[in-house]
Amino acid sequence: MILKKFNKYLFIILAIFFLNSCKVNLDGDVYIGDIIDVAETGEKLFNPMDISFEMSSVDSCEEDKDKLSLILNKYFSNFIAKECYSEDFNAFLKTGFDIPVILDTVRNGEIDYSSEDLVSLTIVSAEIESGFRHDVYLTLNRMMFNALNNEIYDEFYQKIELDDAKIELSINNDGRETESISFASAFVNGDPAVFYSTYDIERRQKLDYIGSDVTRASFDKFGHAYIMSVNKF
Repeated sequence: MILKKFNKYLFIILAIFFLNSCKVNLDGDVYIGDIIDVAETGEKLFNPMDISFEMSSVDSCEEDKDKLSLILNKYFSNFIAKECYSEDFNAFLKTGFDIPVILDTVRNGEIDYSSEDLVSLTIVSAEIESGFRHDVYLTLNRMMFNALNNEIYDEFYQKIELDDAKIELSINNDGRETESISFASAFVNGDPAVFYSTYDIERRQKLDYIGSDVTRASFDKFGHAYIMSVNKF
């Protein structure tokens, strides 16, 4: 009897512990043509993306899907809740949204972000000796993130943690020419690019990108993380 009570209380304690934080997975396609267009014209574009939120179980995900979606809908453009799924013994709610691709025109030493969206892709364009370099950052609207976390905590007693976020992107060359792309502190096609490394992507080819611990830490602490550079010579 005592053992049963102990197991019951232990289960409750563990449940509370695991519900205190919620990690996220971000994945989708990035098109080099969009990066170049925004860098050259300054016009904002939108790109489909998926983001998954950790849940306590698949069953609880199905139960809370609608309530969570009502909250998340306020922080993303064209938000849609997709499915509950299990991965590596963890449960997630997969959602879709349109991430804005914007140009940093202020150039004040900080990385600009969308004022209307939780996350965005921000381009910092610089003229170099042989042409242009368009640096791409994943950026966070910290004010919106804090507001979102407050709403989620009030409803579910959880908070989103970014220091363990998984960032996976497919970098697609949708243009007609071979493009030169540089990465640093990331995994590219499964191989570590520790230092600044440049790859050539032929037409209709792609590179698989996974952010490193440094990428996640930068996104969590500073609200932006370097993804890549598009080099135009």
